[in-house]
Amino acid sequence: MHFEFSSDFESPQSDLFSYHAKPGALDRLIPPWENVTISQRSRSIETGAEILLRQRLAFFSLPWLARHTGYDPPRFFKDIQVYGPFKSWEHEHRFEELDCDRSKLTDSIDYSLKVLDRLPCTLGLGPAAHGWIQSQLAAMFRYRHRVTAQDLSFQHQLRTMIGTAPIRIAVSGSGGMIGRRLCALATVLGIEVVRILRPESKISEAELPLDSVILHPTHGFDHPERLEGVRSVVQLGGVGIASGRWNSRTKDKIFRSRVDGTKTLITHLLGLSIPPERFVCASGIGFYGSKGEFCCDESSPKGEGFLCDVTEAWEESASQYQNESRRVAIGRLAMVLHPREGALAKQLPLFRTGLGGRVGDGKQYWSWIHVDDAASALIWLSLHPGISGPYNLASPNPVTNFEFTKTLARVLHRPAFLPAPAFALRTVLGAMADELLLASTRTTPDKLLQTGFQFRAPTLPDALEQLLGKG
Repeated sequence: MHFEFSSDFESPQSDLFSYHAKPGALDRLIPPWENVTISQRSRSIETGAEILLRQRLAFFSLPWLARHTGYDPPRFFKDIQVYGPFKSWEHEHRFEELDCDRSKLTDSIDYSLKVLDRLPCTLGLGPAAHGWIQSQLAAMFRYRHRVTAQDLSFQHQLRTMIGTAPIRIAVSGSGGMIGRRLCALATVLGIEVVRILRPESKISEAELPLDSVILHPTHGFDHPERLEGVRSVVQLGGVGIASGRWNSRTKDKIFRSRVDGTKTLITHLLGLSIPPERFVCASGIGFYGSKGEFCCDESSPKGEGFLCDVTEAWEESASQYQNESRRVAIGRLAMVLHPREGALAKQLPLFRTGLGGRVGDGKQYWSWIHVDDAASALIWLSLHPGISGPYNLASPNPVTNFEFTKTLARVLHRPAFLPAPAFALRTVLGAMADELLLASTRTTPDKLLQTGFQFRAPTLPDALEQLLGKG
């Protein structure tokens, strides 16, 4: 069987090929709805390079070893399946120059199936399987080409803003949902990334081939020389706020992981011979508390509640880095959407079975942001000249919980008629229900938009269709 997918790009052929040759390209291009991980990888796409993927299906893990068998930059590269779910698989990536600023990418795949090819045609299973695979490939490559175009457009924006000189940034919290996406995005943009890790962190051979330093709380970085020339540091560390029911011990962990962790990081950054000129600290729109229909911009006052107090203390600890030569930017993140992690992942099982519905009365505002917009915005804050202070990292189109659940159900082609009553949520989750699910926080990214930042997914249907492969 044969599958082919082509798109035109507003980028030179060399840039388009170079994007795919970067170490983070595959991390960027694996669709987020697919439970696929990279187990082993070579550091290039040249002939002979291999990559081992594992796809999890329920309780099973299916391996897929691919080997690159052709490499002719900037015209094409090719890979084949050594072993995996198909009987055979050959994938050729062809890059064509349309003019000096435009190019075309064609993904051409020849494959055959193992078991279904041998089934009697009268069963109708073979053609049905081929049809299903073709539809899955179409969804995957629509996603891949869309992300490629968005990343290249973002790269052009950054080059226009800061030029093409080499850039180095450091990331603390690189193993989290946003951190992984940010590191992969930075690498395909040509930005060198240094990971700041805790002593207990473990790095597998399959992770992005990035420099790293270990930060020991008492005696600092194990290799401080690796941070020389780093322009910005992005701080994403912190215990998940929705990892379990809140009690005094959980709240203490949430608070200390953010506030004390940021203080420790800053202390040792200031001990470097030349500290980075920019510190970008993630925070949250929980700073504003529950404000009903009131629309919060960056000048809105702090609210009341545990999350309000945590974010205020977190931001105050980050602000200690700022002086006449160093700037601090705060990224107040809304609910970050990813189909396999975070709040959206927790909702999807119910909605996919048609058992989803509004939370409480559904009138509370849920501000949100696509995970790639969150990663892009943090890179933007770390590189844009003149930026300092708080920035709301949220879609310009917040929705009520009722609108959110209705949109999610429509994208999944499922009903959404089973509400989760407020009293039941409070019984199960306690105070966390009021501050995370029932609070109404309507935010707008006014300051971010004023800097010229462009959202990849400005509306909720855009975001959900992209993340779930329905667009």
